[in-house]
Parts: sequence; structure tokens; C-alpha cells
Amino acid sequence: MKPLRVAVLGAGHLGRIHTRLMSARDDVELVGIVEPHAETRARVAAEFLCAGYADVQEIVQRIDAALVVTPTQYHHDVALPLLEQGIHCFIEKPITFSVDEADRLIAAARRRQLVLQVGHVERFNPALRAVSEHTWGARYIEAVRTSGYAFRSIDIGVVLDLMIHDIDIILSLAQSEVVDVRAVGTAVLGPHEDMAQARLEFANGCVANLTASRTSFTNQRTLQVFTPRGYACVDLGQRQARVVQVAEQVARGEVDVLTATPEEAQAIKERLFVDYLPQSTIAVPEANAIAEEQSDFLGAIRAHSAPLVTGEAGRNALAVAARILAAIARHQTAPRILPGTEIGTETTPIRKAG
Repeated sequence: MKPLRVAVLGAGHLGRIHTRLMSARDDVELVGIVEPHAETRARVAAEFLCAGYADVQEIVQRIDAALVVTPTQYHHDVALPLLEQGIHCFIEKPITFSVDEADRLIAAARRRQLVLQVGHVERFNPALRAVSEHTWGARYIEAVRTSGYAFRSIDIGVVLDLMIHDIDIILSLAQSEVVDVRAVGTAVLGPHEDMAQARLEFANGCVANLTASRTSFTNQRTLQVFTPRGYACVDLGQRQARVVQVAEQVARGEVDVLTATPEEAQAIKERLFVDYLPQSTIAVPEANAIAEEQSDFLGAIRAHSAPLVTGEAGRNALAVAARILAAIARHQTAPRILPGTEIGTETTPIRKAG
């Protein structure tokens, strides 16, 4: 198998990770990293024993694919010329800064029949994959993603930085059109929102609540999914998963708690999560999600097929994020609130994002 010739564009935190993983692959020729900052370029190139370039046009004739790991504001301007020159592109999330920019990238990839993949890495999280059979037909979803302030992706707010991961997951689970969006948010340290809550309602009746904060006391990445057949709880950070299933006798309505005798009620309480709502822990295999998404990208190029997270999927997540930001902006401007506190209801004072 002939190695694909790949360049990594951007040598920041994620760019370095992508470079490390690409440099270790035997099915890839890492042509080099592209980074305008000379000191950073030299340091990362030396670390992974690869060439460094200030501009991708220096090597565009020598690559088959590019991983665009630049700040979001540059995604469109960096990726569009590459696509127009026949280069397959993997773009870190969010796909672009605006939906119009995303549409232009998608159109360019279609014209040249190129792979355009977006780095929504949580789709490759082994804990999420482990419960996939338990999440179909989702009726209610709750996602929480909080962390301290990492000084990364501060050119965008928490909706595009963190919440968009869960937006993408939820869209893939709900498989329906978003018909209503409600949201609140507030800026804490910078000009963009650092905390946000959103409620999405779908045409098929599914409802999702999302919470994201990058000024929180705790690190949390959890997803809860309720379906007619049961419940799945995923800790995306700890790579743990458990499910609760609805027993057949419960599904058929044969358990009547209103007429239960004291003895029957005691038995139900004692055996609730054994016989009636049996609970189990799901085994989660070891896996590197970023390496998995890289393999998906390279495999799609070789097979002339669509990747798991297409440009259209990235665009759809961005479109919902834009609606969330618009809902936040509709609220009146208010003073900043203390980091680490939680947003409560839609009447919580907020500061207009932007």
C-alpha cells in the first residue's frame, strides 16, 4: 500500500498531537508541518524529526491530504485553496467560523470529489461507541461538558469550543430536524461566552439539554441518553459507560406499583435494578480517539468513501451552534458573573456574546 502524503497545518496543542500520531504511522508519509511562527515550527519539527514550512504552498504539489489544525478563524482561508487544488482535508472542529464558510468548503470538496472530514473526535470515543446499540431512538439527552480555563481556543466562545462536541453527538443520535432552540450564556474572562446552557427540541419529539463551561471548578464530560428501551450513561472523560434496560414485564405494563401489596412493593424496591430495570456496566476497550479519526480520514481517501464525520455533519453542528449563540445574544446585557458558578434558568442575567 502506497503511503499517503500528508501535511499537518498548525503546531499548537492539537497540531502537535496530530503530528505525533501521524509521524508514528507506517501508512503515511509525513511531508511536514506548516506553522508561520518560526520558533514553534522549529521546535515541533525537531521533536518529530520532520520538515517544517512557513506556508503550505511550499509543499502543496507534494501532498495528497492536509490536517488543518489552525485557529478556527483561519479554517476557511486555509482549507479552501487546498480543496481547490485537489487536496483532501481534515479540519479540526468547528469546521469554520460561519455557516457560509462551511458551505463553500463543502461545495469545493464536492466539485473535486474530495474527502472533507471534521474533527468531532468524540464520535470516536470508545465509551460512546460501546453504548451505540443502547442509544437509538433517543427521546431525551443531557450533556454536560465543563473544565477550567485552559487558554486554548480563546478566539471563540464555549459554544464553539466545547459545546459543539455535544451538539454533533446529539444530532447524530436524534436524527431529526431541530425545531426550537433556547439558550443562555455569559462571558467571564474574555469577550466571548465562557458558560452556556441550551435546550434543543427536535421534530421527532426528542429533547436535549446541554451545559458547557470553561470556567468551572470541575472537569466533566458526561452524556445521558433516555430511550423507550432504557437509559445509557457515558463518562466521555473517564471512558466509562453503564446502561439500564427496561425489562419485558415492565415494558408490557405488567408491573402495577399502584396496586402492589407491601410485600410486592418491598420486592420491587430491593430488586429494582436487577429484575425490573436491570443495570449493567459496559466494557470499554482501550483506544486513541484521535488516532481512530485519523484512520477514518485516511481510509475514506483510499476507499473513495465518506468519513464518519463529514463536512455536512460539521456544518450542521455549526448551524445549531449559531442558533444557540443567537439565542444567547437576544438576552439583555448584564454584568459578568463569578467563574465556577452555574447558570440556572433563562432569567439568569447574562452578558451578550460577541
